[in-house]
Amino acid sequence: MKHLPVLFRVFLLQMIGLIGFSQDKVVLEQIQTYSTLQPSAKYWQLPSNFNTLLNAIDSGLFNSMHLVRETSIQPTYKELKKQSQLGKIVVDWSQSSAYPFHAYLELYEMDPTLVYNNNWVNIPESKKDSIHSIWYIACNIYNQKQEKVFGKTILVAILPIHALGMGQEILTTGSIPSNIYQAIAKAINYMSPKMGNLEYIEAKMPSAYATDNYWMPIIHNQPRIIFDTTKKFIAYSNSGIPQLLRTPEAVLNKINTKDRSADNPFKEVIDLIRLTKSSINYKEFYQVIQPLRDVHANIDYTIQAFIEFNGESMTNDYEKKNFIEFLSDSIHTLFQGKKNIGNFIVKENTTEPKKYFYPDIVYNGYDSTKSFPLGTFYAKQPIVHSRVIEGKVLGQRFSIKLDFENNLKTISLEDTIIMVVGGDKKPMQMVLADKNTPTTIVNLLLLIAYSEIFQRPY
Repeated sequence: MKHLPVLFRVFLLQMIGLIGFSQDKVVLEQIQTYSTLQPSAKYWQLPSNFNTLLNAIDSGLFNSMHLVRETSIQPTYKELKKQSQLGKIVVDWSQSSAYPFHAYLELYEMDPTLVYNNNWVNIPESKKDSIHSIWYIACNIYNQKQEKVFGKTILVAILPIHALGMGQEILTTGSIPSNIYQAIAKAINYMSPKMGNLEYIEAKMPSAYATDNYWMPIIHNQPRIIFDTTKKFIAYSNSGIPQLLRTPEAVLNKINTKDRSADNPFKEVIDLIRLTKSSINYKEFYQVIQPLRDVHANIDYTIQAFIEFNGESMTNDYEKKNFIEFLSDSIHTLFQGKKNIGNFIVKENTTEPKKYFYPDIVYNGYDSTKSFPLGTFYAKQPIVHSRVIEGKVLGQRFSIKLDFENNLKTISLEDTIIMVVGGDKKPMQMVLADKNTPTTIVNLLLLIAYSEIFQRPY
């Protein structure tokens, strides 16, 4: 009886050995990659160490099929050169013919329209604009007779999200290449014989941003001030003190340009319109009154501006122009209560002198010490602001530079950037570069930047 535990252990080891030998060997013959978005780029090519992908297929698909990958034979890596090569596999088992199974892994970055046009997946129209690319991940396994015994495909939609990043967003990759391959590895790990073919999943990950010499030096590793806009207020904290701002709806008053009477309150404006505009009888002009309120400081502000409404630009598909244009000259006014505290002008599509972004080198929009070359070889590009508001307020020169595509507001006092704010119609986050700027000034400039009249114009 005293020998029974020993015999039992021997029997157990023999059973484990039999179970181990019952698993079939598979050779991962080849991994193919390609991008229909940027065929000549390098960001979609596998890194030198792609063990993450190998571990994913080992622990996921192969494990679910009771297969063990033969690690003495490493897969060859093939970067395809043209789209017509997709899905074509050249069989060369000269070194692995003795093994019962042979696997091929295909990783293709697809233009989303290619996926939609082929009806591979049904995606609501409302979501399509947020998908930057779709990765086609396929694994096919063949037996020794070159018969396919397994074939499944996963479609992984890359949906970039705005976390702490700010700057010139890059749409080519949708995210940092290393993040994309982490998502691919998770999708490979998810593969199994039980899943359907052309299974669709989404991967949300931080956006990628081009490196630049304008925003990057200011926002690099700087703390973000987060805004709460879940209610009708803009709430945030400055130096530990809660701030509360409101931007009520603007009021429009139509200007009758045919009224030339001396007591017309818009006489000066009409004179300017006639001097600077042509064919005014076919256009509409308005006075805009934008109320603003700094709740914490108990201060009411008002913006008075004058705009031209271009209805034709809304239906012109060939030339997309702003359908709201501000009249030239500094006739636009800022009031605190009834007191005039400043004037401003509005410019469209203004280039920042000697400032560029570099679309071939991306980072996460936060830590500029970690950047990734994409291999697209795009030249540096000038930074062009969609709209610039500049003038004087409370005796200080100010400018608010709006970048609609990047949802950025760059705000300066006396030609020095004091804050960079991210967010489209409402602020989401801010880097306060000059913490010595009085809070009332910070709040006033934020209110102007996020006024209804300065929002995306088309």
